[in-house]
Amino acid sequence: MKQSINTRNGDITFEGKTFYPGLKTLVIETATKNLLEVKNILDAHNVKFGLIYGTLLGAIRENSFIKHDEDIDLFVLDEDKEDLLAILHKFIDCGFEVIRYDKKLLSISRENEYIDFYFFRKINYFYRKCDVGLIAKAKYLENTVDYNFLGENFQVPHKVESFLEDLYGKSWKIPIKNDPSMNHNRYIIFRNIIKKYAPHLFKILSRIKKNL
Repeated sequence: MKQSINTRNGDITFEGKTFYPGLKTLVIETATKNLLEVKNILDAHNVKFGLIYGTLLGAIRENSFIKHDEDIDLFVLDEDKEDLLAILHKFIDCGFEVIRYDKKLLSISRENEYIDFYFFRKINYFYRKCDVGLIAKAKYLENTVDYNFLGENFQVPHKVESFLEDLYGKSWKIPIKNDPSMNHNRYIIFRNIIKKYAPHLFKILSRIKKNL
C-alpha cells in the first residue's frame, strides 16, 4: 500500500515492505558502500546521527559489521528528525528507496540492504526513549564522540563501553548470535516482569504512559 511522508521539501511517497527478521545476513561490501554513501549525504546537510545497536557493537568490538547481523542501525535525536526527513529525496536520487516509516522508525534500502534510523525523544532530563521500546541515558546520545569505522569518523555514544554494557550486559564483548539488546534492556525487563506478575498494575501504568 502506498504511504506518504510529509517533509518541508514536499511529500515522499513510498511502498511499505514487510520485514521477516532472521532470513538474511548483511552483504558486507554492499552494506559498507551504503553506509558511507548515507554518511556523505547526512554530513553534507549537517544532519546529526550516530551508530547504535548491532552496528555500534560490531564497530567497537570487531571493527567491522557483525557477520550474522542483517541491517545497519543508526540513531537520530528526535529534534533532528525533520532535518533527516527533509533530505530523503537525496537518498532516493542515489538509488535508495524508503521501505518503512511509522514516525518511530525509518528504513531505507538499496541493493537489498537496509538501514534503520531510530529516533530518540527526550522523556526527562536523564533519559531518552525510542518509541519502538528502548530507553537510553540521555548523556550517552547527546554527548557523542568521534570513532573511526570503515576509514571514516562516525559519531558514537559518549562512554561507549558503558553504553554497550547497558544494552547488551556485561558480556557484550563476547559474540553471541541472535542476542538482541532488548534481552538486556533494564526498562524492557522491568516492564515484562510487571506485565507477567502484576497485569492490573501494568494496565494502569500503560494508561498513564499514553497520557504523558
